[in-house]
Amino acid sequence: MSSSIQLVRQDDLVILMLNRPASLNSLSLDAIKELLRELRGLADDHSVRALVVTGSGRAFCAGWQLDEAGVPGLADESMGVRQAHLMAEYFNPVIQTLHDLPIPSIAAVNGVCAGAGVSIALAADIVIAAQSASFLLTFAPRLGLVPDLGATWKLAHMLGWARAQAVTLLGDRIPAAQAVEWGMIWRSVPDAELQEAVMSTALRLSRAPTGICRDVRRAYESAYLNGLAQQMEYERLRQRELLDSPAFKEGMLAFQQKRDPDFYRDLS
Repeated sequence: MSSSIQLVRQDDLVILMLNRPASLNSLSLDAIKELLRELRGLADDHSVRALVVTGSGRAFCAGWQLDEAGVPGLADESMGVRQAHLMAEYFNPVIQTLHDLPIPSIAAVNGVCAGAGVSIALAADIVIAAQSASFLLTFAPRLGLVPDLGATWKLAHMLGWARAQAVTLLGDRIPAAQAVEWGMIWRSVPDAELQEAVMSTALRLSRAPTGICRDVRRAYESAYLNGLAQQMEYERLRQRELLDSPAFKEGMLAFQQKRDPDFYRDLS
């Protein structure tokens, strides 16, 4: 039986591919368990400098496989109880683990991206989509549910109240170009150029100092919660530590020597 998740290593880059093309890479219980296991492994692998998440075939991810709702030990419980259990044990940890990775991540959205697939894509640091790709959240109009796996948090911040409400209540398909215009994703490129655009971006990210992606991520998250004075204090404290780091010293030396910094040479 083929794996639901495929990992391809290219030097210090890893491509994680959702590999259930016959079902548009929808997430079975086995697939989500495997995805969580692989992400946790990547979080502990200090040889990896950047991650690309994508889907095989013509879809990124069509979301949760709705016809699979069984949970061992909870067979007599309601669907709500079973699904809440799965979210707590597997789905939410997948989003949190991807979001918290110490390395930068790119979602390469190659086609249909729906439901849980949207949450996975938006958990990455950067999203690049093919022009033919689209995003779809039909929880409310088709299923009588609210978006989950952090989608409401992400969309509220990315789109603003009015657009987030309309997108959720109407369930309209969001083309890649529209997603860029709204600030939901970073770039949309011609389908034939997606791989090149993603890999060149991943290579650039892999050259950045170790951990700086997580620092930047946390800085912007704190900005959501802080006032100006609080955020400037947050920045001051982070700079106090980062200015004494080997990475900053290498950056300054490279600037003085008129060369590109090499943060992975021996900086001792």
